[in-house]
Amino acid sequence: MKKKLLSLVTAVALVASLFVGCGSSAGSSENASSDDGAATTTEGKPGEGKKVGFVTFGLGGDFFQMLADEFVTVFEEAGYEAQYADGEFNPTTQIEACENFIAMGVDVLFCWSVAPESMDGIVAECQEKGIKFVAFVAPTTEYDALMVSDDAELADCACKLAAKWIDETYADAEDHSVPVVVLSCRTADTGVIQADELDKIEEFSTKAKFVKEIECQDETVDDGMSAVENLYATDDSTKVILTAHSNLATGANNYLTGLSSPVQDYSDMAIFAINGDNAMAELIKSSINDECPLRGMVLTGSVHDTASEMLYVCDGLLDGSLEAGHIQKAGTMFVYADTVDEYLETGTVTSVTNEDF
Repeated sequence: MKKKLLSLVTAVALVASLFVGCGSSAGSSENASSDDGAATTTEGKPGEGKKVGFVTFGLGGDFFQMLADEFVTVFEEAGYEAQYADGEFNPTTQIEACENFIAMGVDVLFCWSVAPESMDGIVAECQEKGIKFVAFVAPTTEYDALMVSDDAELADCACKLAAKWIDETYADAEDHSVPVVVLSCRTADTGVIQADELDKIEEFSTKAKFVKEIECQDETVDDGMSAVENLYATDDSTKVILTAHSNLATGANNYLTGLSSPVQDYSDMAIFAINGDNAMAELIKSSINDECPLRGMVLTGSVHDTASEMLYVCDGLLDGSLEAGHIQKAGTMFVYADTVDEYLETGTVTSVTNEDF
């Protein structure tokens, strides 16, 4: 296997903190593939006669369970025998689950590692037995393929989306005259990387003026509300707020639309965030009529998109179309006025891509 070519920092630690203690028991951690009759429907499919395993980060929370279920669905449709195991947010549990899959003779093993540095022995064992090892989200020292989201690129996409709105809304303004503030939380490496990129908004917009970054102690809704309340208590000129944290964006929006807000007209204001959910999408939809300032978010693909990318990597490693050491970067969805209905209806956005900005 090829040694890791680069180290892309991810939000794994943050994600884990949201769901600690919610994992299911080891006794219910594996989900078997379809019954024996499935073999009659897989003829001619790329995965026929092959096995894949996925050791999850944990199964506490809807996202993790949805991804695990979709993994099985997508791979079974391609003819694979597919199973997942609950990592329980525990490195020891993950190692045991990996060893079980190795003993089963899987052809490809995906692992979203809680502690990537602890997986060296598992990767070496896979290498010895000809099993392709795919590091998912969290890079291990070695791998056959790495599936990861590039934190800096995702923040750049947020800047592009914000710049589009700024330059269109303030087309007649002087260059670099529209005040922009960044709300950050630098307690994790991901937050540091993305805040640094958002601070560069002037490189993406001819009209934006970066004023300052406000560093929050945490990334909660309350932190976002407090930060914006303090900001407007001393300076109400800010027109655009950027943040890498959906909760901070929600908090900022809540304050600005609340009873104590000094702002009543949102037509010349905007908030843009990285990541989010349907609740944020509904707010984005309401911003079309200037009912709130939350204008857009960028996020990686849907659960189905992710599972489909996992299948692409698996097929490529087995048929030789992807070389060892392949890095698969997650796609980016742009959710804003032009695409919010598409996102709410389908859970994804395909009509607009990074190439459109």
